[in-house]
Amino acid sequence: MSETNNIELRSEKVRQIIGKVPPVLARTGTFIITILVIALAVAFYTIRYPITIEVEGRVMPHDTLQIAVSYKYLYLFTEPRQVIVTYEGEDRNAQSHVYTITSFSRRLLSIGSANYFIAKASVAADKGHIQIGQKAEGQMIVSDKTLWQQVFR
Repeated sequence: MSETNNIELRSEKVRQIIGKVPPVLARTGTFIITILVIALAVAFYTIRYPITIEVEGRVMPHDTLQIAVSYKYLYLFTEPRQVIVTYEGEDRNAQSHVYTITSFSRRLLSIGSANYFIAKASVAADKGHIQIGQKAEGQMIVSDKTLWQQVFR
């Protein structure tokens, strides 16, 4: 019988606590935390997170830039990619050249202890400024997904 009375006393206390309106500080704090969580979720869903890799290449005959790309990025070449290039002999602060990768080979190319595959881009637009055999280095954007897409492929 004493347990039954004890439960009723506790139930009355719980009812008193539930019946009270939370103070302004608690309501405001809950509101601010909710807004922050929503803002982070929206940012996580909309902010782009590009993944870039460093590449090196060489100008080849027929207005082609041949680029060596690390073989571990081959799986990312399911859609057209762009490469931003600076040629040997150019000022690094000069405007970079942007090309679209036109083709690539899945053939494994071992250079030293690293594995590469070859991607090609047309450089016909810059034909007057470059020479066959000229080296190039640059960056390739291999993924430009949002944070949400990166985490939940």
